[in-house]
Amino acid sequence: MQKPELEKEFIIGCQAAEITPLLKKVLQEIDSSSLKAEEIKFNLELAAREMLANAIEHGCALAAENSSRVEMKIRIELKITEKELSFKVSDPGPGFAWQKYNLETMPRFEEKGRGLKMIYQVADQIKFNSCGNQITVIFKVN
Repeated sequence: MQKPELEKEFIIGCQAAEITPLLKKVLQEIDSSSLKAEEIKFNLELAAREMLANAIEHGCALAAENSSRVEMKIRIELKITEKELSFKVSDPGPGFAWQKYNLETMPRFEEKGRGLKMIYQVADQIKFNSCGNQITVIFKVN
């Protein structure tokens, strides 16, 4: 297994206002690493905004039916190795049936699923956990 150059974890609440400050921190971490790829940073920011918005809109909203939204947290992991950058978002919700979606053939701009299609277009790889409340995007480093 390849040793990460950088491995950071962040935690935010289920508030849309926390997305931009978090992404500033993430981009600062990338800038402090040896990775100097502006295109990856641009694509990561685009994907991350969609991932975090989905976590807040869907994961936190569904989890709020059973507990206080104030107490819920979204976990974010950033990992950089010499071969790839990965960004993982885990929300407190029950997840969704990601297996039902074919991101290659999804309509381009349907109201639902548009964010997933955008993430698919900019990331080199997308992974979900089995229940669908965790998404990881991977960007290959040249």
